[in-house]
Amino acid sequence: MREDNSLYSHFRPFLKRFVLALFLMAMVAVSTAFLAVIIQPVIDELFIQGGGRLAVKGQLVRNWIMRTLGVREERLVLVLPQLLFLSFLGQAVFSFFSLYSMKTLGLKVVRNIRDRLYRNLIHQSIDFLSKARTGDLVSRISNDIEKIKLAVAETLAVYIRESLTLAGLLAVVFYQDWEMAALSLVLIPVAALPLAYFGRKVKKRGLQSQETIGDLGNFMSESAQGNKIVKAYNMEEFEINKFRQLNQKHFRINAKIALAYSLAAPIMDVIGGLVAAGLFTVGMHRISQGTLSPGQFTSFLTALFLMYAPIKRLALAHNDYQQGKAGWERVRQIIRTENPIRDSAAAVELKAVRGEVEFKNVHFGYQPETPVLKNISFLARQNEMVALVGASGAGKTTIMNILLRFYDPQSGEVFIDGRDIRSLTLKSLREHVGLVTQDVFLFNDTVLNNIAYGRKRYTLEDVQRAAVIARAADFIAELPQQYETVVGERGIFLSNGQRQRISIARAVLKQPRILIFDEATSSLDSESEKLIQEAMDEVMKNRTTFVIAHRLSTIIEADRILVVEKGEIKESGNHRELLKKRGLYYALYNLQFPEMNIIM
Repeated sequence: MREDNSLYSHFRPFLKRFVLALFLMAMVAVSTAFLAVIIQPVIDELFIQGGGRLAVKGQLVRNWIMRTLGVREERLVLVLPQLLFLSFLGQAVFSFFSLYSMKTLGLKVVRNIRDRLYRNLIHQSIDFLSKARTGDLVSRISNDIEKIKLAVAETLAVYIRESLTLAGLLAVVFYQDWEMAALSLVLIPVAALPLAYFGRKVKKRGLQSQETIGDLGNFMSESAQGNKIVKAYNMEEFEINKFRQLNQKHFRINAKIALAYSLAAPIMDVIGGLVAAGLFTVGMHRISQGTLSPGQFTSFLTALFLMYAPIKRLALAHNDYQQGKAGWERVRQIIRTENPIRDSAAAVELKAVRGEVEFKNVHFGYQPETPVLKNISFLARQNEMVALVGASGAGKTTIMNILLRFYDPQSGEVFIDGRDIRSLTLKSLREHVGLVTQDVFLFNDTVLNNIAYGRKRYTLEDVQRAAVIARAADFIAELPQQYETVVGERGIFLSNGQRQRISIARAVLKQPRILIFDEATSSLDSESEKLIQEAMDEVMKNRTTFVIAHRLSTIIEADRILVVEKGEIKESGNHRELLKKRGLYYALYNLQFPEMNIIM
């Protein structure tokens, strides 16, 4: 059953709170309408005190107040100001509680949307994340969510509260004089047409604005990461000009949004002025004829002018809503994107792993029409060390990505201990496979937390033991706060070799039965490579290990070496067997060690 991804689904858990807020907003509408109503007897009482006489309809509200409250006519002059104050007090109190209720409700809804968005992002496939632009993702989880927050936490409250208030005030104006009310409402469709037009423009420009925010974020992220290259090639001005063009594009789009916002209020002012001029003309004529009391006319005008503010707020809220809607559409694109790499309905947990890995006729391409792996078949027995060698782009890392189910093959099967990995839960599969890559990623956290990443149960002694095995204990002891030292973003405060050893310690603490070293020593100096090679030799004991390497000196002792070329395994055997074949491996070895002058 497909999960409900509508915005309403995020409101459902807070339905009771929404009903309470709805009641409070209804009370705001009642208080506002009561203000317009109570104005009539107040003004009429002044008129009577001045010697005037009221029409029959003008006495109805006065009589109702006296009957309901049990007030004599001579005390009405004292009671009416109190009722007027109560209407203002009711507006203030109910406005506060309704506004607070809706704002906190909106914040909770947006919090859940942000949680849902991040959960979906973190569970997305490697393929999706590798193709997505970082700046765009950041924009969606920050800028777009902020637009939704404005729409949900504030605009929705404005829509409901002002609509209820308008309904109450409309009832008052039609009660006081339905003919003048009908006349005043004739111009509303005239106002609605331009406002609807501006709303569509705001939504369209809002989408464009949020996309350019993503472009700007992505550009800045790229500039920060590639700053060394920018400086080395004297491209600062070039990058500044590119940023200026993007920034100018964002400005032009938002200037058009600002135009729509700015025009909405003046349009409402002009329409309000036309309505006021017409009503004063008609109203004064009726008062002079005695068919309308001053209090009725004042009540009518009060209600009508009180309607002006809600209509104006609704017009502006409509633009905010359109931007929030545009933000929701962008966020929903990610929420609705399903990860094709997921557990099957019958998936079982992988337990008691021996570590035998077999690939059978595996074919794969990142783009279906462009094959990367072709007919990959091999068997890695329990506790064997299997090395994969070959030129960059040959498909070595892709083979390991498929073992970890970062991708699924288009055809063929992969087995662990005779079980198809697609029949296993992803969590249990990856729990038994450790990964150490060339591009080490450390979190902006302590050494301790980076080594223990992914472990729920561990002791400091466990972490220290892993650090010793990974040859990391000595340099950690020299850090300012040792295991509590924060390593900085991506481990910037550590050298490449130190980062790599922490990565190996992380894999050691995980204690996987299958271990993958992907170019773990390729970018290190000789001293660091020696330490890491010692650590790898220690870690690989009693584990099935895959080593991807360019430096053949690191895999000479491998039980089996697979030579990969253009997505195919061209040769397989140990070091001596492959040298005797005088094939690809022989050529690679002589290329790296010409001084050996191998003659078999």
